[in-house]
Amino acid sequence: MTTAMTSGMSGADDVALDIRGLSVHIPTDNGTVTAADDVSLTVRQNEVLGIVGETGSGKTVTCRAMLGLLPTKHSTHEGAVSYPAADVAEVLGVPQRQLRSLWGNYVAMIPQNPMTSLNPIRKIGPQIAEAVDAHDSLSRSARRARVIELMTMVGIPAPENRLNDFPHQFSGGMLQRTLIAIALAGRPKLLIADEPTTALDVIIQDQILNLLLQLQRDTGLSLVLVSHDLSVVAQVCDRVAVMYAGQVVELADVDDVLRAPEHPYTAALLNSLPSAVPRGRPLTTIPGAPPQLVALGSTCRFAERCAFAQPECVEQDSELLDAGKPGHSVRCIRHDEIQLPALTGGTVPTTQPPTTQPPTFERELS
Repeated sequence: MTTAMTSGMSGADDVALDIRGLSVHIPTDNGTVTAADDVSLTVRQNEVLGIVGETGSGKTVTCRAMLGLLPTKHSTHEGAVSYPAADVAEVLGVPQRQLRSLWGNYVAMIPQNPMTSLNPIRKIGPQIAEAVDAHDSLSRSARRARVIELMTMVGIPAPENRLNDFPHQFSGGMLQRTLIAIALAGRPKLLIADEPTTALDVIIQDQILNLLLQLQRDTGLSLVLVSHDLSVVAQVCDRVAVMYAGQVVELADVDDVLRAPEHPYTAALLNSLPSAVPRGRPLTTIPGAPPQLVALGSTCRFAERCAFAQPECVEQDSELLDAGKPGHSVRCIRHDEIQLPALTGGTVPTTQPPTTQPPTFERELS
């Protein structure tokens, strides 16, 4: 077994984001929490990378590190985060005033909860205009036109009539579209969407995913889509990084992960999808709970919940290994010994672009 190369193989001009060996440590009364541990990821230009995992797996901390937003007074970090295509060599530890030209102009983030991300006592139009002003010096009429253009771009109907609405007058889906409009105000090249569909019903989820994909195709954006729902990631992403307890445990093309997962945790996530269970049978769950991220050591963190665990899983160091396929790596020392079971129900989520209908899971396993 050889250690996997987790960074991109393409040239620097093709790499929108490069994360190498990121670890984030947060001191608490119960000990030091390692919220992200040796995370290495690459996002190429015009690519959609999915990051999936349970709550507490380190997804949001990793996203904040991408933007250089780690709280330096309350955490320490190791590793590096760079934007080769933007000629930015490092953002970790760099004063925020030096990153302002990067934020919005090259990389922007859609926050997790649209219900709490806007100022409730300010009108929608001025809040979008504030983002426009941060990147462009426009006249009053040109600023208004730009705000209407952004609202139209994200599918807010009759934007001229909604400029003076307050956030409470918008639905959850409309608020999420507003946040996407704010993120697009600076014409970024990379968009980080941190669980953008979590608080929305399934129909609106599909509309938001469709909107993000359409924007990605139309503008050439690179997109990082974070979710706890593997079926969402499966619909829209080119590659997926599966995170567990602060670590990337599997990294591969979406089709490879769906059809032949190499890590028991990935297989367990797939089998817990409702579409993977035959009608009339109870849903499959993953026993136990993720570990507390304090003093975990370097051995397998999924071992206590893993049906394939052996003594060596908690005795040997766990590192990201080459899974034997191009671009496929896995953090499991027994990945080439165990035969992971096929999906219980025999289907996996479709990776076709979503439509305006609720997501369907129709691709048959071969």
